[in-house]
Amino acid sequence: MNAIAWFGLLVVVAVAAFSLGAYVTKKKFKQDELEQQANDAKMALDQFRQDVADHLDNTRKLVTRMQDNYTQLLNQVEQTNQLLVVDSTPTSAEPFFSKETTEQLQASLKNRQEKRSDRSNATSQPTDFVEGTSGIFSGQSSENEQIKAS
Repeated sequence: MNAIAWFGLLVVVAVAAFSLGAYVTKKKFKQDELEQQANDAKMALDQFRQDVADHLDNTRKLVTRMQDNYTQLLNQVEQTNQLLVVDSTPTSAEPFFSKETTEQLQASLKNRQEKRSDRSNATSQPTDFVEGTSGIFSGQSSENEQIKAS
């Protein structure tokens, strides 16, 4: 029996060693798997950081380009304004009106200012700017009434 006991003990030890080896191997396999997942997560994080850095760099370049375009646009508008702005003083050597007409207009303006200065009383009625009689006060209406009456 001694051999059978030894053989049984050998089988029990073999089964225990096999179970222990399988358990340790599974644990090592899970540890390797977790390390692989951690490495993958680190690589994904590094890739994400690189993508964000690239995106920010592209954004910076686009904003710089937009600022340059805006500056060019402002310069273009400024040049256009300088080309289109017309001096308010007349550049023509010839006057708009002849000398005689200009003198007549200035004389009539002086007369009008003199007439306006006469109306300094604020309670007086407004005056008619037409010299003499005009409209219904000209006397033409009475002639028309006489023609209609006959």
